[in-house]
Amino acid sequence: MNLFYRIATFAGLISCTLLQAQNETDALRYSRLGFGGTARYNAMGGAFGALGGDMSVICVNPAGLAIYRKNELTFTPSFFNQRVSSTYNGTFSDDARFNFRFDNFGFVFAGVNDTKSEEGWQSVGFGVAYTRLASFQSNVRMTGQATTSLMDAWSKTAAGSGPGGLDAFNEGLAWNTWMLNTLPGDSTRYTDTIPDGTLLNQTKTIESRGGLGEWTFGLAGNYSNRLYIGASIGIPQVKYEEIAKYSEEQVVDSASDFSYMSFRQNLVTKGSGFNFRVGLIYRATDFLRMGIAVHTPSILRLNDTYQSDMTTLIGGVNRQDQSPQGRFDYTVRTPLRTVLSLGVIIGKRGLISADYEYVDYSDARLRSSQFAFNAANEAIRSKYQGASNFRVGGEIKLAPLSFRAGFALYGSPYTSAVNNNATRTYITGGVGYRDQEGNFFVDGTVLTSQMKDKYYFYDQSLANPVDNKWSVVNVLLTVGFKY
Repeated sequence: MNLFYRIATFAGLISCTLLQAQNETDALRYSRLGFGGTARYNAMGGAFGALGGDMSVICVNPAGLAIYRKNELTFTPSFFNQRVSSTYNGTFSDDARFNFRFDNFGFVFAGVNDTKSEEGWQSVGFGVAYTRLASFQSNVRMTGQATTSLMDAWSKTAAGSGPGGLDAFNEGLAWNTWMLNTLPGDSTRYTDTIPDGTLLNQTKTIESRGGLGEWTFGLAGNYSNRLYIGASIGIPQVKYEEIAKYSEEQVVDSASDFSYMSFRQNLVTKGSGFNFRVGLIYRATDFLRMGIAVHTPSILRLNDTYQSDMTTLIGGVNRQDQSPQGRFDYTVRTPLRTVLSLGVIIGKRGLISADYEYVDYSDARLRSSQFAFNAANEAIRSKYQGASNFRVGGEIKLAPLSFRAGFALYGSPYTSAVNNNATRTYITGGVGYRDQEGNFFVDGTVLTSQMKDKYYFYDQSLANPVDNKWSVVNVLLTVGFKY
């Protein structure tokens, strides 16, 4: 190990910033939304695009605000539990996260034309709502044994840079803690301290917190009780916190000096943005409604703060190194979304509704005045694809109660080349109560969802994937008043 390079690299590490910390994963995190809102909306699988008359439509098809005939105030607390089961090279592990949150709060003002004519503008609806559209709450634990190392991947990515030019948040830490070494006679090529073929215990835990919530302001009009037209402005708010810890430990003592390595990364992302939605609902007959809505891309202005550190035990000597704190401002543009909807009203006995949503995840982009993001945006184009999301739900009314059920299937955003079919399914159900005057209601819902995906500790050509299964149970309760 050349001590000169250890000393010479210090100044370079202090000034280095990790622009590549923002990548295609960030774009997908803020582009892949579930459905949030009231308990009734969730109980019907989020299939409300052609129905209207529920607070949640402001984020799906704002034309549905014109269905309202009375003012309405609602709030929806929920109890959220997510469990992640992981299998890595035959070893099973799992972890869970439980939290209490608010999924929806809002009000609608309904202005009704008092004339008895059914021609012309009949009513207008103005709504303001807060809706949680994505939750980042999770605890993940993945562990198993392997004969390759994160250092094998970093030896490749470090190539071409001298020790003074290594990334202070990743490979630079490994150099300073003696995990990476330059090859004799070549200061831009690297090998690692762990002998090839060494059996390692590998463990990674990821604690994530936060969510994506949105304040939405919508306005809609009812023309001749046939055509409903609406638009809304959304102000999404992002908060994401992640603590990722990765470790490698030699399973059997050997002649190697290496014993243990731990690498930790902390990330906090905050920001906000804006988007627009426009929609139409057409009442073809008394029992059939059709809807269409277009959601413009959200423009999210985000700020990341991040830091990482590494601890190693080599030859009985403990070494530690910590990166400087990084800070970076950038913009994420999420994809455009299109929603087609169909609703069947069965008199006063119930209804059936279906939504089809298309979103092309490969259209997301990262932007910054400080960095071009060419590699990240090319990764978005090559790794992600267009996906179809289907939602269907039904309701049976047996006054004063209503019984609901729904199903949703969200397509995988990944191309076949990524080997990660992350399709997500939802099964939902609930019951609601309406008082005789129709001025007060309570709805309860249980939402379950499942998704499988593959996670790689490092380079896919070197590491086998971790097979993860995500299971969510969300219990929602909406209390509402009409006046």
